[in-house]
Amino acid sequence: MGDQQISPLSSQTKTEFLRHLLDDIAALEYMIDNGLIESGVTRIGAEQELCLLQPDLRPAGSGPDILSGINEPHFTAELAQWNLEINLDPCDAGPGCLKNMDRQLNELLKLADEHARRHDSRILLTGILPTIRKSELDFKYMTPNPRYRILDAIIKELRGEDFSLYIEGVDEINLKHSSILFEACNTSFQVHLQIDPAEFADKYNWAQVLAGPVLAACVNSPVLLGKELWSETRIALFRQSIDIRHAGNDIRDKQPRVAFGYGWLKSSAAEIFKNDVAFYQLLIASKLEGEHSMELLSKGKIPLLRAMTLHNGTLYKWNRACYGVGNGKPHLRIENRYLSAGPTPHDEMANAALWIGLMEAMPEKCKSCWEEYFNFQEVRSNFLKAARNGLSNELTWFGKTLDAGRLILEQLLPMAESGLQKIGVPREEYAGYLNTIEQRMLKKRTGASWIIDSLRSLRSKNTVDESMLLITQYMQENCLGAVPVHEWEIPKQKTLASIPNRYARVDSIMVTNLVTVREDDMLDFADTLMAWNKVHHLPVENLKGELTGIVSKRDIERFREQDDNNDALVTACMTTQIVSVAPEASLAEAEQTMLDNGFGSMPVVRDKCVVGLITANDIRAMHRKLNSE
Repeated sequence: MGDQQISPLSSQTKTEFLRHLLDDIAALEYMIDNGLIESGVTRIGAEQELCLLQPDLRPAGSGPDILSGINEPHFTAELAQWNLEINLDPCDAGPGCLKNMDRQLNELLKLADEHARRHDSRILLTGILPTIRKSELDFKYMTPNPRYRILDAIIKELRGEDFSLYIEGVDEINLKHSSILFEACNTSFQVHLQIDPAEFADKYNWAQVLAGPVLAACVNSPVLLGKELWSETRIALFRQSIDIRHAGNDIRDKQPRVAFGYGWLKSSAAEIFKNDVAFYQLLIASKLEGEHSMELLSKGKIPLLRAMTLHNGTLYKWNRACYGVGNGKPHLRIENRYLSAGPTPHDEMANAALWIGLMEAMPEKCKSCWEEYFNFQEVRSNFLKAARNGLSNELTWFGKTLDAGRLILEQLLPMAESGLQKIGVPREEYAGYLNTIEQRMLKKRTGASWIIDSLRSLRSKNTVDESMLLITQYMQENCLGAVPVHEWEIPKQKTLASIPNRYARVDSIMVTNLVTVREDDMLDFADTLMAWNKVHHLPVENLKGELTGIVSKRDIERFREQDDNNDALVTACMTTQIVSVAPEASLAEAEQTMLDNGFGSMPVVRDKCVVGLITANDIRAMHRKLNSE
């Protein structure tokens, strides 16, 4: 969505914009039917999204400053201040295309890192930043660009309530959030492939078929907010982070704006844009001055189809159809949006080579008869299974159920090789990339499995937060290196000491797996829970989950000295004058408060609800760890 001059919809702007939108689609159909869309040329391109880190490995809000200083047209802003985007130059498919793409990608990444260092930051390639915390997903971290703020306001107004996020994997996340900034957690390496208009329907359907197996080979974002979720958590997170649908009448099918798709493309690219107008409401408009697209065509000029492109930019298909004009020539392309950023440029290029090669190896027998070979629901199921479990899946392929790794090794890699040869890429140019995919399959080591194995190993001696820091540190140190992820080692404990301010905030050591009681629970029940869990304090909640008190072992003992009522409730002796702390608060200040008041523990509260507990034992353990380094 590159148009900067966007505005909310009013009755007047909507009418004007709709006229342009309908005219744009008519113009697109005319250009397709009359051979005005460029054909006979295959080009590839890519967009690199990246994260920016502070020295403490947390998100750095230096994006706008870096962008201002770098003054390079390949760079642009992203939704959050701790993201940037790099747009690579499109290049003709053929000898040297992968090599040139790789070279430019590395040059621009090194330039980004060089300028990031000037602002005490570093870059990181990852699907989701492991050290991101909910406090960094606040509206204030949004890039100060009017179009982002307008889009945020419109989506929130249409939604009418906070966004809900629920993702279940090994762990689960279930929370509310108030802005679209959760979308910024997702960073990707988006690959573009120019498609002949006559082949577009078949190539788009083939891209859908490939999505599940290709994603299984490339998963790289298994963790969000310290929780083990899906192998490619981005798929679920992105969909839910900007979902404007309301819970209600479940009889009516309403498609989310982040979608895989629901059926085969029958005719041409125009079919996609027509459906998008029919099924998705307009979110924004732009002042479109000058002649309408059909008028321009009548004068022999090529239109930009700005209204259609703007609407398309508010929809996030995992395989997105795109229209563009380059050097005065209109073209169509497919944008692959499900490939994650990172872990290294080489891994990204391997993913791109796999997908491009497979796209060029489309089986002739499937053309115009996809339903004979693939059930669309199975294709969609493949994609979701791959997102959830990566290579630990069986996928349906031409009616057969195959292990994902075996499918990629035995069938897709040879197909990708033949496709790259078909467009003239020499073996010595693509072999290293496809070998990386092969080694991932043989070792069953994707970016996602490396993160999970690292997390589980590190958790034996560290908190989740410490483990996330160690993982992120290793990723950052190796993200611009030449070693692909299937050769990475598990991070070692000894590097923790080099991370500054790692215990700066309460949430760096607080306990989140809490035992609590309700106000109407019996005292005996509270006493028993404390004995079972070897604790001396329990937070007390009301029916809304809000913290209303603290009950301690000492409180219960004092109460029983005066009252032997076995049916007494927690409310009879709980302390209601609560001293609490926010998760983002200074740990040093929280420790001092506990010392001054003689507290053995203190609840951590956000929005009246207890989200954690900080204890004297946790603080002592932290100091022992610091003293031993």
